[in-house]
Order: sequence, then structure tokens, then C-alpha cells
Amino acid sequence: MTALPKIDANRLWVDIMTMGAIGETPGGGSFRPALSDADREARNLFRHWAHEAGLTVTVDAIGNMFARREGSDPSLPPLMIGSHLDTQMPGGKFDGVLGVLAGIATVRALNEANVTTKRAIEIANFTNEEGARFQPGVMGSGVFAGLLPLDQALKCRDDAGTVLGDELARIGYAGSLPVGGRPVHTYLELHIEQGPELEKAGAMIAAVSNSSWGCSGFIDIHGENGHSQTAAMSKRRNSLVAAARLILEIEAIGADNEPEGMVSATVIRNWPNNRVNIPHLSKLSYVAVHTTEEGRARIIERIEAASQRIAEETGLTIDATTSHYRQRVDLSPELSGQVMQVASQLGYASMLLPTLTSHDALSMHHLCQTAIIFVPCRDGISHSEKEWCDPEQVTAGARVLLDMAVMIANDS
Repeated sequence: MTALPKIDANRLWVDIMTMGAIGETPGGGSFRPALSDADREARNLFRHWAHEAGLTVTVDAIGNMFARREGSDPSLPPLMIGSHLDTQMPGGKFDGVLGVLAGIATVRALNEANVTTKRAIEIANFTNEEGARFQPGVMGSGVFAGLLPLDQALKCRDDAGTVLGDELARIGYAGSLPVGGRPVHTYLELHIEQGPELEKAGAMIAAVSNSSWGCSGFIDIHGENGHSQTAAMSKRRNSLVAAARLILEIEAIGADNEPEGMVSATVIRNWPNNRVNIPHLSKLSYVAVHTTEEGRARIIERIEAASQRIAEETGLTIDATTSHYRQRVDLSPELSGQVMQVASQLGYASMLLPTLTSHDALSMHHLCQTAIIFVPCRDGISHSEKEWCDPEQVTAGARVLLDMAVMIANDS
């Protein structure tokens, strides 16, 4: 008699810790920016584990990796399970990694139980989800879903001027497979919540109902060069001073919008950035998010008004632009309901939650029905070396993912 597939919890935990050791930081996190040497090592390890599990690995032209377990009916579009292996700078051991390695654990469970599914199952490692080194983020899945042109993505540069396409080739992951253009039946992504709601509710599993409204802002502040030791204080046109005032304004706007919305200045660049010159150019970036489109618009309006007021008060020129708009996505209610039903059958308390952050699943939603499964992370912390998910939480998410995969991969 065929055994029921069962997640090997110990192996999955060891795999996550092993992957986390690639680019490990002194604070216990991981530093694997997209297309870095550490990212190449992580990709190589994923490829090795996939081959070990009997999977066929292919790589497309943006570097997305797909590890495929064949189904009994080749005519059916595959079930795809995935996330990403790149991290923030630094990041934690679970963001993205959990979704990819739980996919491997799912396939191992099916192999061990000698279960053949009708549909093929593909495990995806999408390129540059984080957007920490190359912008925009959620890139590999965005190109796969037709939301971002391949040529545009390949031409992106990091802060050092390095071209993304060149780095793909350098690390050996400029694949020959066309990007996207093929059917996918369903996409499942297991992820840490990156927020505190599951912990507060005492629940183990969340099914994601929808995403939020987001955007990025870019502010250029133009002052005037001068000698920092001789220019009269009353004559100085210091762009960095205006930037400091605007940073505080943006933070206050974010505080006013919590918990429905949030915004902070996250990047500052300054020229000429030496001790003996008064800065003549400062560039700020911020990321805003809100549960409503109107709320996002109000955040942008307030930041633009603050920029104009500070420009008038300082006599400097401040240019504010907004881009990388992210619209709300409503995920499949049917799949969300199935996630919660499976969680209940496994004995886990569950709930519906929105996501404030972006995920590869939100790109894949444009191609197929999609579900995101959340498990708790300690104190809701992510994008940090302090990011943590307990072994029982990892196992719970993987068990729900496995049961969802068996159900969907055997759906005609």
C-alpha cells in the first residue's frame, strides 16, 4: 500500500540552516544579494538538492531556476511552488528561502511515499526578488509574468554600475530558456508573515487574501557647493540640511498613517560627501505602503507638500517623483479557503491576512491562480539578522504546502 507523504521536518530545518550558512553574517543572518558570489553558491546548492531528488533543472534568460518533477499527464500545465534565495543586505535565514526549500521538501515527501501526481510540479527560485542590489525587486517573476521587459531587466545597474546581465553571465546563470510564455496551473508560495498578526492571534497559518497599495519615491535636493570651514553660515545652501528636515517629515507622515499605512526614507546619497565641502546634492528614496489607494495618494501628497515647503523655506530646489507603483491584488478566495481548510485538518489555527509586502506570487497572479501561505516570524521581524521562525512553524507551513500540492497536482 502506498504510504501517505510526510514532510521530513529535521531535513528541512537542516537545509534551511545550511542555506543560511552561505553568506552568513556575525549577527546570525545571511548576506546574499542577487547575482553575488553567495547567490551563486546558494543556486548551486539548490540545483544539487534538486538533482538529488530526481528533478530536472532549467534556467531561463533572467536566471530564474525551475526544478521539475514530471507528472503522469504531460498535457496538463504544472503546479509551481516557489520563492527566492537572494536576501537583503543583510537579511535573515527564512525570507524566500522557506518557500523554495519547502518545495524541495514537498517533492522529497512524494518521492519517499512513491506518489505520482497527474500534474508536473516545478519548484521556482526567482531572480532578484529583494531588489536590494538591482532595482526593481520582484524582477524574475515580473519578467516571467510579462510585467517587465526582459531587455530592461538585463540592463539594470547596481550602485557600482555593474550590469545585471553581465552578472548573470559571470555567475553562470544566464540561462537559455525563454522567460515565461508557457501555462502554469497554480502557483503556491510559503513565506514568513513579516508582521506580528499571527503571533498576536496565537495562530500558526495565514492564507493571504490580498496585497496593498505601494510605491517608491525619489527626491533630489539641489544646494550649492562651498567650503565647510570658511563659507558664512548665513550664506550656506546645504542640501544635506534640507534632506535631514525632509527625512523627519516623512517619518512623521508614516507615524500618522500607522497601522493602515507606513512610509520611511530608506536611502540617502550625498555629493560630494566629504568633510570639507558643503553638500550641493542630496538624493532621498522612500517606500510607501497603504491598505487603500486613497491612503497611498494622501501619503504622496503630504510628502510633496513638505518638499515644496522646505524648498521655499531654504531657498533650495527640491524635485520629487514617484514610481514603482504597486496596485492591490486580490488572491484566489477559493485557494485561500483551501489553505485554511487544510490547516484545520492538520490541527493548526489559521486566519485570513492581507500582505503589506510584495511577493513573487503577486507577479504570478497575473498568469494563474495563486496562494500565499504565511507562518509566524518572531516579533514580526524580517529583512534583519534577527529574523526567526521556529522549527515547528517551519514544519507547519511545509505540511500545509504539501497537502495543498497533492490536492492541486492531482486536479484535472
